[in-house]
Amino acid sequence: MNNDEFYDLDEITQAHVIELGLYAYCKNKEFIETHEKSKSNGYDSVNNNGNDNDKKKHSKQAQAQVQAQVQAQVQAQVQAQVQAQVQAQEKQLVEQMKANEYLRQELEKERRRCDVILDHIQTDTERQIKYRTEELQKQITELTAKNQWYYKLYEDKSKGKHYEEALYPKLLDYNDTHCNSVWTITHVGSVLSEKTDFHFRHKDIGYTILLDTKNNLPTNPVASTAEFERDVCRNETGAIGGIMLANGNICNKKRFEINKLKDKYLVYVSGFDRDNVSYVFSLLDMICEFYQQRNGATFNKEALRTMLVSAYKRECAALDANDRARKTIQKTISTIVDDYRTHFEGEDIEFAAKTDEVATSSVRVKEKTAQDMSVDFEELEAGRKVVGARSKYYLQTDGVIQYFKNNYARNQKLTKIKESPELIIDMS
Repeated sequence: MNNDEFYDLDEITQAHVIELGLYAYCKNKEFIETHEKSKSNGYDSVNNNGNDNDKKKHSKQAQAQVQAQVQAQVQAQVQAQVQAQVQAQEKQLVEQMKANEYLRQELEKERRRCDVILDHIQTDTERQIKYRTEELQKQITELTAKNQWYYKLYEDKSKGKHYEEALYPKLLDYNDTHCNSVWTITHVGSVLSEKTDFHFRHKDIGYTILLDTKNNLPTNPVASTAEFERDVCRNETGAIGGIMLANGNICNKKRFEINKLKDKYLVYVSGFDRDNVSYVFSLLDMICEFYQQRNGATFNKEALRTMLVSAYKRECAALDANDRARKTIQKTISTIVDDYRTHFEGEDIEFAAKTDEVATSSVRVKEKTAQDMSVDFEELEAGRKVVGARSKYYLQTDGVIQYFKNNYARNQKLTKIKESPELIIDMS
C-alpha cells in the first residue's frame, strides 16, 4: 500500500492500519531477537569462531522475510476492512434508496388523498355557496317585499289608504265567519269627506257606527280628535257612535277611553293591533248596548267590565313584552359598553354616539334669528313683499321677506332655496 492509498482511507481505518503496523512491528522485533539469540547459541555450540558477515547476512534475510509476511498480512487485513466498509456502505445506500422509494410512494399516496379531499371540499364549498346564495337571494326578495309593504303602510303619503285596504278584508271575513254577516261594512276611505274610514250598519236594529283608523307611529300621536267627533256628530251621518283605532297614541286620551258626546258614544283605542279584529266587533256590540239603554234603563256594567278587562289584558301583555325587550336591550348595551371600554379606554361612548348632535347644537353653528339680533321689522319690510305674519323665523330673498311659524318650516324653505342657485338668499 502506497501513501496515496493510505490517505484515501477514513480516519478510523487509518488508525486501525497504524495499530496493526505497530503490532506487526513489535512481533517482528520479538521474533528477530529470539531468532538471533537461538541462532547465536547454535553458532556458539557448533562453531564459536563463525563468520560475523554470514550472521549479519542471514539476519537481514530473515528480517526481510518476516517484514514481507507482516506487510502481506496487514495489507490483506486492510483490504478486508475496506471491502467490508464498502459493502456496508453499499448496503446502507441500498436500504436508504428503499426507504426513499417507500417515502416517495407514501407521499404520492398522500398527495392523491389530499387531491381527493380538496376536490370534495371544492365541490361542497361550491354547493354551499350556491345554496347560501339562493337562500340570501330569497331573503333579499322577501325583505324587499316586506320593506315595500312597511313603507307603504307606515311612510308612504298614502299609508292610511294601505292600512285600510289591509284591514278591510279582515273585517269582512270576521263578520261573515263569526257574526253571521249581521253588519253591513262599507269602506268609505277618501271617496267622501267627513265620513271617517268605515261605516258599520247593523242589519237587524239599523244602528250605524263609524270607524276611523290612524296609522301613526308610537312617536307621533294623533294630534286632534276634533274631525272624528265632527264626523260622528253630523246629522247627515245618523251614527249612534264612533270608534277611533290608532297604532300609536291619541293625544289627550287614555289608552282606552269612552266618551259621550251629544248622545253619541265615542271610543278611543291606542296601540291597536290590526290582527285583533274581534276586538273591533266587541266595541261595536258595546256601543249598541249603551245606545239601547240610554233612556234611563239600567246600565249594563257587564259589557263595560268585559271591555275594560280585555283592554287591561292587552296592556299587560304589551307591558310584559316591553319589559322583556328592555332587559334584552339593556344587556346588549352593557356588552357593547364593556367592549368599547376595552378597546377605547378612557373614552365616553355616550359622547361619541352624540358627536354630531353636540356639534350641531354648538352656539358657534346656530343660525341667528330675529330674537338673537335687534331687528327693525319696518326697515326690513320696506320695499319688499311680505309673506306671512311677523315672527322671529324669517328668510329674506330678492324683493321678498317671508315669515315662518317655527324654525323647522324655515329650514325646509331654506333647503328648497339652496337647491335653486338662481335665487338670492339673505339670511342676515
